[in-house]
Order: sequence, then structure tokens, then C-alpha cells
Amino acid sequence: MKRNLLMVAGPTEIEDDVLAYGARPLVYNRTPEFSEHILKIEKGLQELFVTKNRVFILTSSGTGAMETAVVNLLSSGDKVLVVDAGTFGHRWFEIADAYGVECDVIKVPQGISVDPELIRSRITEDIKAVFVTANETSVGITIDLKKIGLLVKDTNAVLVVDAVSSLGSDPLETDNWFCDVVITSTQKALALPPGLSFITVSDKAWSLVEKSTLPKYYFNLKEYRANMLRGQTPFTPAISLLFQLGKRLEKLHEIGLTETISIQRKKSLYLRKGCERLGLSVIGDSPSNGVVGIKVPEHLDAFEVVQILRKEHGVEIAPSPGEDKHKVIRIGMFGAIDLSDIDKLLNVLEGVLSEAM
Repeated sequence: MKRNLLMVAGPTEIEDDVLAYGARPLVYNRTPEFSEHILKIEKGLQELFVTKNRVFILTSSGTGAMETAVVNLLSSGDKVLVVDAGTFGHRWFEIADAYGVECDVIKVPQGISVDPELIRSRITEDIKAVFVTANETSVGITIDLKKIGLLVKDTNAVLVVDAVSSLGSDPLETDNWFCDVVITSTQKALALPPGLSFITVSDKAWSLVEKSTLPKYYFNLKEYRANMLRGQTPFTPAISLLFQLGKRLEKLHEIGLTETISIQRKKSLYLRKGCERLGLSVIGDSPSNGVVGIKVPEHLDAFEVVQILRKEHGVEIAPSPGEDKHKVIRIGMFGAIDLSDIDKLLNVLEGVLSEAM
């Protein structure tokens, strides 16, 4: 299979030393030594999430962690508020609706950051949870999560955050910003292969977990909490990914979270400025550090641009999913890419634009 440069929103380019950890011989996971490894990983994850709460490790994609949040917090017939600003915000609605949860949906035009005051105005006493997406990956738009957290904290509702494409790339302080439940996964800012996801739960949110009656088995957080007390998971984890995760968290600790985010910000700003020099329009008033959404000129088809870059130039980017797949391209800044890779992409884009004139 041909190997292209990955500049999508995940999976990502992986550092060579981290990649090598995935080839290490397997070990038996039900041992004191492996329990120690998991507990060390949890400390690293707490540093990443900026939380003192426990962080649970799931062998699943990020959507699995989203489902975990829904089925552990709620009961059939509960009412929630969902911010839908694109494909991944809409996924919160799809999961909740599948379990019989009543959803009040704030539909935000794609590319626009939701007004926190609009969220506050829609929180009624019967709302159990507010579901938001820290970075709408379909276009690369962030929200004012700090302000939203302040608005939600004094209500009966808990704040549930999809941080799959933002944690480790954009600022997010779980405890200080009153985020009750935060989820993420490995294949974006953590720059690891897909397959693991993570969820942290506040005391306020745990009170809902204790009362939840939605069906759950593999994603039962009570089982994950009981097992994490001894440094274990209730089911066999992705052992090789945990080796890689341990190494990646060590490196993040050495660099520091603030510097890690700063590096992401510099790369995304470099790309945005380069695209603007080419006459391309960067989407949104609150762009993320991890995913840059670009509107292509009207005479071009975004999907076709993606195909040209893949087939003719060995660079993988992605169209926006859904209704904008022919209008918007998405470029990921995650993982082991540097300014020279961004320059390569910009040169290729310039050539495509010239040929299309």
C-alpha cells in the first residue's frame, strides 16, 4: 500500500521512537507490573486533561467514549441540551437519540462558534446534561469552553465535552473550567494509532452515573472505576497501544503541555497565513490549532482537490464531511509534521490552483 504524508485530522504522522514501542513483545496484562504501567499512564493523562479526577481507559474509538458518556450519565426519557455545529456535534444527538434521550438541539451554522449565552438561555431545570464539542473537527472551529463551563456549573446540568480533536492541541483545563465529563482519543493530538479513548468524570457527574438506568455492559464506568483502583481495565486492553501511550505521555511531560499547545498554534498559524497568501479563505472566527478548515474557490471541487493531492502528490488531506464535502478541505496539524511539510502542502496547493485558473 502506498504511504502518503498524513495531514488529515487523524490518524497522524507518528514519531519514530513512539512508533517503535508498538512493536515491543506483548506481555500479560493481569500482573502487578502492568498495573503499575496503567497507573503511571493515568497520571500522565491527568496532566493532559488538567484534572485530579480519575481518567478511564477504553479500548475504542472516540465515538465509543461519547457513547460511554451518554449511557453512564442518563436514563431513558431524560432531557439534554446538545450543541450541533457540525458532523461531530450532531453525533452527540444521534447517540443520545438512539438511547431514548430527549434532546433540545442548538443548531449552529457550520463554521460559527456557539454563543455561550445562547446555551445559558436554553438550560432549564429538567436538563440533565449539556453536550458540546470543543473543536468541531468537520471545519476546525473551537468554542469558548471556559465561559460555557462557568455558565453551566451553577445549574443542575453537567457539562460533557467532546475534546477528541482539541485536548493537547487547544487549551482545555478540565477542573478549572468546570467541565464535568471530558473525552478524547489517541489518533489526533496524542499522535498515536487509533484504538484507545479516555474519559474523566467529576463528582457532580458521578452522581448521575449512580442513578443511570440506560443499558450498558462494555462501557459500564462503574466497572472501569473499580478496576482502575488496582491499575486494571475490566476487559483486555490494546496492550501495544498502551506501550506507545506511555512513551508519548513521557515526551509530553518533558516538553510541557503549554509548550506542546504553543507548537500546535505556531504550525496552524503558519498554515493559515500560507493559505491566505494563496487567496484561500480560512473558515471561522475561532479556528483551532489542530484542524484548519479552508474554503476552496467556487470553480473548484474540494473533494477533487483532495483526490489530486492524494494520487498525484502523496499528501493526504480530507474534505469536510457532510454537506460541505465539495466546498471545504480540512488540514490536520497533529503529529510529527513540521513547517517543511506545511511548505510542501502549500506548494502543491498553489500548483493545483494555478492549473485550475
